[in-house]
Parts: sequence; C-alpha cells; structure tokens
Amino acid sequence: MKQILLCSFMFIAFLVLQGCEEEQKKIVKIIDNNNSKDSSSVIIRYDVTGTGNGKITMTKKGGNVKLELEKTVNEQTNLETRFIDKDWIYFYFTTETVVQPVKSRIVKDHNYFNNFAVLSDAGEIVSKMQKTGNEIVAGFTCDIYENNTGSRFSVYDNKYVLKASFEGITVTANTVQMNAPVQTVDVEKPANIEFLELTVAPQ
Repeated sequence: MKQILLCSFMFIAFLVLQGCEEEQKKIVKIIDNNNSKDSSSVIIRYDVTGTGNGKITMTKKGGNVKLELEKTVNEQTNLETRFIDKDWIYFYFTTETVVQPVKSRIVKDHNYFNNFAVLSDAGEIVSKMQKTGNEIVAGFTCDIYENNTGSRFSVYDNKYVLKASFEGITVTANTVQMNAPVQTVDVEKPANIEFLELTVAPQ
C-alpha cells in the first residue's frame, strides 16, 4: 500500500512539474514576443512627377531605411543614396569637386511632411494628420491623410506610404514587395565612413 501511495505521489509531482515547465515556456515566449524587434521588410519603387522628375526606391527592414533617389536634371541622371537610422538621415553632399558624407538630425515639425524621409514614417502621418478618404495605389487600398499645408499622403495598413504629394511634387508607388528578402546590412549606413553633422535636414 505504501508503495502504491508513493508511486501516486511521484506521478502527481511529475504532472505538477510538467505544468510548471509548460507555464514557464509560455512566459518566456510572451517575453520574447514583447522584446522582439520589428523585423518586417519591404521594397517600394516610386515614380516622381510634378516639379520633380525621377524615381525613388525605398528599402526598409525594421527601423532601418535606405532611399535611392534617381533624379533627371538637364537630361542627366544622378543617383543619390540616403540612409535613415533612428533620428538621423545620412547622405552624400556632392559638388563639382568634392563628395562629402554628411548627416542631419530629423526634426519632425511641419516641414517634415515636405521631405522624402517621411515616405518611411507612416506612423507619424497617421498620428498627426487627418484621414479624409481612401484610394487604390499600386493595387492596395490606402487611407488618405491631409494637413492644412496641402501635403497629402496615401497610407496602406497604417505602415506604408504609397503616395505622397507636397510642394508640387507627387511620389507614387508602382511596385510594392512585402516581406522582401532584405538583410540588415543592405539598409545600414556604411560603418567605415565618418559623416559630418549638418544642422538643416535635406529634402
């Protein structure tokens, strides 16, 4: 009888321990989910029309963004690459004689909505501007947001800016690749380059 009771006690203890272990796994999983960084990735290709003329490719993974701007000036095509990391934008200031790596702090005032950097910041648009309707851009149904300065943005799923109009420029997505195979290194600013700090954000 004692042996049966002992076996029963050991079996119950085993079940309790198993239950605790499963509960611990659930807790760890919840903590991991809460602490995990945004790993979403997207590549959006835009056409630029209006007072500007060219193309933009935005590659984004988590909080890192690379903007490639293809401009046509006097029938010549120039390619400029910008990197956005947290509160900074990194780019190359080019003159006839020098190419200078520079960085500028992003200031999210009213001028921010007249800047190509806002293409990567749908959250700022959704939180600061008024929704006025919807439209389909590149096959996606987007909410339209506007402000009193005339800036207008079409945002898909509160995450991606697929169309933007400001200061006579219209930027419209033509292809959108969700969950694109983007590596973090593809969108990080070059680590071996020193960027000189500027005080005014570029457009």
